[in-house]
Amino acid sequence: MRYSAERLTVYVRYPYLANLHDYTKDFFGVSVSVTALADIPSYTEKAVQRIDTYLHNRRYTPSAKEDEEVFSFYLSLTLAALADSWALGKFVDYEAKRSRNFFLSEQDELLEVLARRLNLQLEYLGSETNRCGYGIIVGEDPKTGKTIVECYQFRVPITHYLITAEKLLTEPKWKLVNRIVKEGYVYLNKRDATRLLEEAVKRYILEKVVKTISIAAEDRAKLQPLIDKVLEIVKDVHGYVHHKEKAELPGGIVEAVLFPPCIKVIYDAILRGEHLSHHQRFALATFLLNIGADIEKILEVFKHSPDFDEKVAKYQIEHLAGMRGSRKKYKVYSCEKMRTLGLCISECGTKSPLQYYRRMLRDFLSKKKSSHNQESQNLQEH
Repeated sequence: MRYSAERLTVYVRYPYLANLHDYTKDFFGVSVSVTALADIPSYTEKAVQRIDTYLHNRRYTPSAKEDEEVFSFYLSLTLAALADSWALGKFVDYEAKRSRNFFLSEQDELLEVLARRLNLQLEYLGSETNRCGYGIIVGEDPKTGKTIVECYQFRVPITHYLITAEKLLTEPKWKLVNRIVKEGYVYLNKRDATRLLEEAVKRYILEKVVKTISIAAEDRAKLQPLIDKVLEIVKDVHGYVHHKEKAELPGGIVEAVLFPPCIKVIYDAILRGEHLSHHQRFALATFLLNIGADIEKILEVFKHSPDFDEKVAKYQIEHLAGMRGSRKKYKVYSCEKMRTLGLCISECGTKSPLQYYRRMLRDFLSKKKSSHNQESQNLQEH
């Protein structure tokens, strides 16, 4: 759903662009910490409401009060980071998507300015007389005979593209071979440029987390009542609070140490609350299905995803399991396919992740049996 940018200031639309130190100094006359903001009820109420809205995937309606939006953003971001890794990932993902809704309605010229603030060298190619930017003739309309032109209003250096689009590169559309590349630049239409900006927002906010969230023990104790409120929201949405990575799948289906490296890195990423690409989700889901995990246990894993929607996720997993649609159970990507998609991270000497897992499981069970036999023998000797 798109938001109207009318009558909302830049910092209301994009609160992370406000430097907290400078903004509080201008507003209060002296620099104020995030912890000190928690003493002001209007900001704490707005911060908790913001987190509750984001984690429940409800629509967030910003107020016209710029200070309230900026301060509640930084306070809620801090609370999410201190409370739960999944909550932080979900929060950042929502804020980035919210930003994209605004990006889509911004003037093209302003997107270039915003991108530079996000450390992305996005260049606007249009002008008052040429809103198309870089146009490529792709054909002719058979009915009217008019030339069909595809417009690319923006371009970005290849290096910036590859860094910012890192999470998107496993999708065919975003691979360089499927983009318009010329003289060291990747050309983008506005829709793709805003999608790239969405990824830039995630990177920017997470850098803000690292740089600004350094809370002393006494300050954390002061924030604990608010952190507890966030944890209650997480439990309500997520079912549980996830502080550390688990050593095995929920329910003890199988030890994650038996996973092939390519699957393990995806599994670890989702447990940290990171956003997965389409191909990463497919690889993980089909792998878990083919090693015997049931739908509910797989859903428990995917609940860590910041954009998790249980209804959608359950339908997609059931579709992959052959329970819906064509009733075809999907196979795990082969190692060759994983390499093509850029998901292979190690040469394992197998043809598929499933083959690696079965080999590791066989060795694991064999060692377990040998250990059990040795224990039995020792008992008989004594």
